[in-house]
Amino acid sequence: MSVQASDLPWMERALALAQGGRWGTSPNPRVGCVIVYQNAVIAEGWHAAVGGPHAEVAALDQLDGADPRLSHATAYVSLEPCNHHGLTPPCTERLISSGVHRVVIGMVDPDARVSGSGIERLKKAGLTVDVMETLPEGRWLNRRFLSSIERQRPWVVLKCAVSADGYADPVRDAGQKGSLAITSPLLRRLTHQWRAEEQAIVVGAGTVVMDDPRLDVRDATGPSPQPVVIDPQGRTSPKATVYRHPQALVFGGPEGLPGHVERIETAGQDAVPAVLRHLHSRDCRSLLVEGGPATLSHFLHAGMWDEARWCCSSNATGGGLRAPEFPSGKAALLRGEHPFGPDTIKYALHRRSADWIGSAPPPTLALPLPS
Repeated sequence: MSVQASDLPWMERALALAQGGRWGTSPNPRVGCVIVYQNAVIAEGWHAAVGGPHAEVAALDQLDGADPRLSHATAYVSLEPCNHHGLTPPCTERLISSGVHRVVIGMVDPDARVSGSGIERLKKAGLTVDVMETLPEGRWLNRRFLSSIERQRPWVVLKCAVSADGYADPVRDAGQKGSLAITSPLLRRLTHQWRAEEQAIVVGAGTVVMDDPRLDVRDATGPSPQPVVIDPQGRTSPKATVYRHPQALVFGGPEGLPGHVERIETAGQDAVPAVLRHLHSRDCRSLLVEGGPATLSHFLHAGMWDEARWCCSSNATGGGLRAPEFPSGKAALLRGEHPFGPDTIKYALHRRSADWIGSAPPPTLALPLPS
């Protein structure tokens, strides 16, 4: 048997389920599973959190023991089942012991610990296994995971708040410190939700000095990312709020930092590739670059970005610190503008990233917001 047109809707359901792992699975991929018997779903699940049941196990756990329907059922899994012991046992073992007849897999897992071995083990056990030839939606869903495995670097999202007249920070009174809002509270809540989707968040020394940000997820749902500061000249204060985070990381940085802060020397290094190399070595799959303008410009000029999200206010500031230009031209595959409350989100995907993923669908920027 091979993949049929009738298999596609069930795989699309598995991909939709995988979105349930948006905020808890990193560094693992997002995976969904649907078990179908006589054209009806009898169980479904997704990988919700690191260390918790994988999608296949979450689905099979909904059934009572050796369910006789499984001998004539098909399991749709968005990513190849794992075939190694990690924090959980191999999913291949559970599928085999369940007695399920057929497994349809959305895409082969490029992780060397799996990559085809899960498929072979299922086949050797006598299961019918079919693999979809192309599933761009699945690659888009797991772009962070795949970037780390295939490109050896995190997926990079640039985010900038911009006033109607092109400034990233308003005019300040002498000595004025703290974060000054550019966009509406509604959009700021969304950007906090974006933080929860990425494993790390990067800012430059200027942002820490002027804004003293927390860089956490306080107006949304999900885990706060690891804060990373680029400070080659040691301009930031060791008492800055960001350094209270138990996983704070600084490239350069001042003397006298709290003992838990990891400090990376930057002498003779270009900060952008150094940051990406180090985060990749720590299994960090993605980072959100929040600024300021100089830091964003470094990533833009280095071409080391994948998504750009400019949060554009309808209000002018009349001056201040100029924001970097929204990426365009040959490098950017523009996805248009998305109204969001009184503001607008401009979105771009790097053309190189789009080619690598393969016909990626436009992402849904309006993520669910907390009530």
